[in-house]
Amino acid sequence: NGRNDNMFSLRFLIGFLIFILSVHTLATVRYWYWTIWWFDIPMHFFGGFWAAVVFVWFINKYFPQISQLHNFLSSLIAILSFVALIGVLWEFAEFLFDVFISSGGYAKIVQQDAADTLGDLLFDLLGGLTVAVIFLTGKNKANSAE
Repeated sequence: NGRNDNMFSLRFLIGFLIFILSVHTLATVRYWYWTIWWFDIPMHFFGGFWAAVVFVWFINKYFPQISQLHNFLSSLIAILSFVALIGVLWEFAEFLFDVFISSGGYAKIVQQDAADTLGDLLFDLLGGLTVAVIFLTGKNKANSAE
């Protein structure tokens, strides 16, 4: 379970966040979000992945007793709920950027339409689901080995 422990470390969290922010900054400056139609798909996947790792790290560090109590389904729901919350907050931030910052009105620079928003949330959740499966599978293997 050593590989999972490394993935859920503070060092990984910070390093992965720096990676995501660096790619996001480069993509914004280079207009990749507007010129490469699919570019936001992996970015949302990575964002959901990162949010799920943050949740698992936080619960394990500050509430280890909760981590031990939950079964697979309740842990999966908790992780995906946190990822969904972060994804929705991100979508609100994009909407507010378009309304108040981009051009003084709703210009649809970042927030394209409802289909784009739902796709973004889907890929956030797929990233979170990937972490949930990795974490919960590793946790079940560790529990069965005891």
